Amino acid sequence: MNTNSNRVLTDRDIWLMIAQSSVGDSYRPLNLRGANLIGADLRGADLSGANFAGANLSNAILSGANLTGAFFADAILSGSDLSHANLTAAMLQHAQLQQAKLDYADFTEANLSEANLSGASLEYADFTRADMSSTVILSANIKRAIMFKANLSGSDLSGSDFNEANLEKTYMSDAVLNNVLNLEFAKGYKG
Repeated sequence: MNTNSNRVLTDRDIWLMIAQSSVGDSYRPLNLRGANLIGADLRGADLSGANFAGANLSNAILSGANLTGAFFADAILSGSDLSHANLTAAMLQHAQLQQAKLDYADFTEANLSEANLSGASLEYADFTRADMSSTVILSANIKRAIMFKANLSGSDLSGSDFNEANLEKTYMSDAVLNNVLNLEFAKGYKG
């Protein structure tokens, strides 16, 4: 039952669109640009290459979803569950991910430049070679996250917890690190 009367697309509508996009021998990525998907339940869905630019996915459930190469520029994902999702090479520039659950998600080579991840949980998430330049990540749980060769230049990481995070070869030029926690326990940090 859809409890959000403002939603234009129901979960059933979206799942039908997903099924129809992969009929036959060809796959057509979905175009959900600007869609209102607040609270949508898309756990485990194959949404690789989908266009969510400017879409509102607040409080959506995308855990375990395949979002490889998906386009989330200017999308609102605040409070969403993206745990265990595959976002390899996804584009999330200017995306709003405040309070999002990103635990165990794979953001390898993703572009999160100028995104807002304040208050998000990034525990065990993989940001290998991700572009996180000028990103706002205030008071986030970054414990055990992998940021190997990630670009965090110009990012504000104030108040975040880095306990056992992997910061080897991470580029942190001009990053703001006020009141960060456990940075001394992060692997590879050379302060």
